[in-house]
Formats: sequence, structure tokens, C-alpha cells
Amino acid sequence: MAGAASDQDGARGARSKGVPVGVAVSTTAGPGGVVTARKAGELRDMGLEVSPRKVGLPAALQNLAKAVNIAFQTDYGENYLESVYQAAIVRRGEVDIIHREYFGFGDSWFGQFGRLIRSLGLSLEGPDPASPEGQARIREQGASSIRGLFSLIGRKLDLVSEYEDRVPAYVEQMFDRLEASGIIVGWDRNDWEVWTTRIGLDIRIAPREAEAS
Repeated sequence: MAGAASDQDGARGARSKGVPVGVAVSTTAGPGGVVTARKAGELRDMGLEVSPRKVGLPAALQNLAKAVNIAFQTDYGENYLESVYQAAIVRRGEVDIIHREYFGFGDSWFGQFGRLIRSLGLSLEGPDPASPEGQARIREQGASSIRGLFSLIGRKLDLVSEYEDRVPAYVEQMFDRLEASGIIVGWDRNDWEVWTTRIGLDIRIAPREAEAS
């Protein structure tokens, strides 16, 4: 009997050292922005309304910016933009998605001049330096002013394709995925215009004239 009791005590001790049956799942993002299963479920339940007809333009813009920041900062809804874009903000009736290389430049004349200088400096590092592919190529092969200069001329003359030509499609694809996951509702690409700035490759999202009026 004493031996049986000892065996039972040993078994209880072994079970106490194992993994508990109920494991709490964190509701915050883990290391590196990894989203847990429970957090992903919470994001899916957000249902941010982005239709200007239903919530008005200011609320729709704010919800679009929130959805972009969720996609960028939580690694949830992987897309072709998050590796080179920093964050989304709302100003002057538009959503501005800011490129990492131009984060912090203002809209003043000096800010635009700073963007131009930065853009020229990047172009001398290699072909299409503001794109994920271009940055990876520069890391692997090193900077090349000659290749960068020829690429700049070719891109400005529309002789070669460039990353900014694909950015509007990537933005629409990102919102399609966010809607499919339930993070946003009411997304209609016909309601919005998406383009990139001439200097700096920032993204602008604004309502079409019919929605703005």
C-alpha cells in the first residue's frame, strides 16, 4: 500500500511538472510583431467600415489608415508593401502611406527639396532602390552608381517598369485581403483613387470625386 501511495505521489509530481492543460493565449502581439491565434481572431472581429457613404469621409479615411497600420505593424495580412513602407496617416482629406526612406520629411518647400536630394542619392545606389527587389539587389551585389543612373533614365522615360507602377495594385490587393479577413468592411476600389507621389514614392489614397462631393 505504501508503495502504491508513493507511486501515486510520484505520478502527481510528474504531472505537475508537465504542461498545464489550460494554456492562456496572449492578446498582445508576441516578439517581432507575431500575432497569436486569439489576437488574429480579435482583428477579424474589428469590422472597420471604410465606405464613405455609410460612415462619412473622415471616419472612412481614419479606418483605412488604421487597417493599413494593422497590416504593416502586426505582420497580419502579408503584402508587398510592408517591407518598404512605414505607416499610414490621415491629412488634408487623404490617407498618406509613408515610405521608410522618406519618413520625417514635411510638406514644405524644404521638405520637398530634401525628398528630392534623398531620391537622387538612392538612385545612385542602384536600380529601383526604393523597391523591395532593388534594396535586396543592393544588399547582395553592393551599390552601383552607373546601373542606378541608367535605371533612373530608363524609368523616367518609361523604357523599363518600376516598382511604383505596381504599387496601386498592391494597395488594392492589401485592402482586398483585409476585407476578406473581416478587418474592414465596405471596401470598394471604385470609391478610391490610389497613386504615388512624384518625389518620395509615398502613397496617396483619396475618394473619387463622386464620393468626395
